[in-house]
Amino acid sequence: MTPSRSSKSRTLEDWISERVRKLTCTANDMIPLAQACNFKEKSKWKEERDQLRAELDAAYFHLYALSRPDVEFILTTFQAIANQDAAQNGQGKTRRQILDFYDDYASKMK
Repeated sequence: MTPSRSSKSRTLEDWISERVRKLTCTANDMIPLAQACNFKEKSKWKEERDQLRAELDAAYFHLYALSRPDVEFILTTFQAIANQDAAQNGQGKTRRQILDFYDDYASKMK
């Protein structure tokens, strides 16, 4: 799913809210919040949370109208991503995921 309207006319707010709830409601102590949001699903797997964060990062880069070179530069300013990149010959998983989603969203906005 991309941060745009689908055939069901989902809003960007719905798209973002769904991901934020999945990232937030990951433990039993968050059950009251999940219930208040009428959210039954619980995101437990790190891989899913990594993907959700990358989707949101890419969407926010687009919302701020940042170019791909700007996004690439910004990603170099985060030490954890820089360390991961260094360990993986220049482009770690986090950077790759964010840029892949960024590119995917850009192609769908044309």
